[in-house]
Amino acid sequence: MTKVTESTACPVSYSDFDHMTTKPDGQSPYPMYRELRAESPVGRSELYGGFWVATGYQECYEIMHRPEVFSSRRITFPAFPQDAPMIPIELDPPDHALYRSLLAPAFSPRRTREQWEEPIRAVVNQLIDGFIDAGRCDAYKTLAEPIPCYMGTTLLGVPNDDAPLLLEWVSAVVDNSPDDPEAPKVAMQKQYEYFTAKLEERRADPSGDDVLSRLIRSEVDGKSLTQEELLGFCLLLLLASIDTTQKAIGSMMWHLAKDPELRHELASDYSKIPGAVEEMLRFWSPSQPSRVVVQDIEFAGQQMKAGDVVIMMVGSADRDEREFPQGETFVPDRSPNRHLTFGGHIHKCIGAHIARLEMRVLLEELLRRIPDFEIENDSKVRWCPGQVQGYVSVPIKFNVG
Repeated sequence: MTKVTESTACPVSYSDFDHMTTKPDGQSPYPMYRELRAESPVGRSELYGGFWVATGYQECYEIMHRPEVFSSRRITFPAFPQDAPMIPIELDPPDHALYRSLLAPAFSPRRTREQWEEPIRAVVNQLIDGFIDAGRCDAYKTLAEPIPCYMGTTLLGVPNDDAPLLLEWVSAVVDNSPDDPEAPKVAMQKQYEYFTAKLEERRADPSGDDVLSRLIRSEVDGKSLTQEELLGFCLLLLLASIDTTQKAIGSMMWHLAKDPELRHELASDYSKIPGAVEEMLRFWSPSQPSRVVVQDIEFAGQQMKAGDVVIMMVGSADRDEREFPQGETFVPDRSPNRHLTFGGHIHKCIGAHIARLEMRVLLEELLRRIPDFEIENDSKVRWCPGQVQGYVSVPIKFNVG
């Protein structure tokens, strides 16, 4: 078992809790989460017009498993400036299952392993080739960013060379909205224009095996998907395949740079890597989704009203010691490990197998070629807050000679 030291958060209460704001030291919010859980598993922030914050595991679990009370029609807060809902994640039963089933074959565990393991391995080694001689790199820029971008563009069937453009739009939508409210609107419009053109190409030739071609050929209740539905799929697939995995990898790289004992343990026995990846996902949960209350309810001792927004701070829930003994300690072989990083119930992340594969293969190849590395400059480490959070600047140095 290993303990990674995190900076101490300033005291905070639910009333002034802001998930969109970076702490002054730029470090992770987990010490702050611990304080909030100790106060109550659910509280209310008065910012952004008021919203509920769930930090406890059982409370987040229950919210995910009660779609009849906690609707998924808004999973972002403040809301993205989009016209089309993200499909299927912003749909409730029974529509959710109809649309989710269209994607299921492309994301099955067997297909993921057989189709993508070796291509991902080749990409990882190509990326390592690009910086290994320098003895230093920003692990986020050189590894965490490009690997999910490669998977996202390849799955969607768009040119890999377009990855920087797509990444720019994702960053504007997810990371820049608090500072520049107009940036997400512009980026969203550009995304729609881009995917409208790609969808037209698929209509001319829908025979491909990529996800866009599959969606063009798909039907729900005997009808082809509308343009709005197709764009809703595209937006979700872009954000889910790129942003969440990038931040999960960035946090994993920071953790490994701080924990030589864990690195040596994994490098000496690759069979431990899958368990360590699972624990990384628990320990550094990137996604913090929201729900909308659809009926007045007393929940966790709080009086919630129809129309209220609830944010599930999964990063906090996944360290709740009521569910995870020694939840603040990284345990590579933790079992059971029922984390909520990929959501739960009907909205369990359909791309979870791909994210796990990316992280496992990256660890195998990185520890084979660069088993020892450390943070080069703590002052340049940066944590990105928000509903998708994690380390986004991880400068490391190493010596492989």
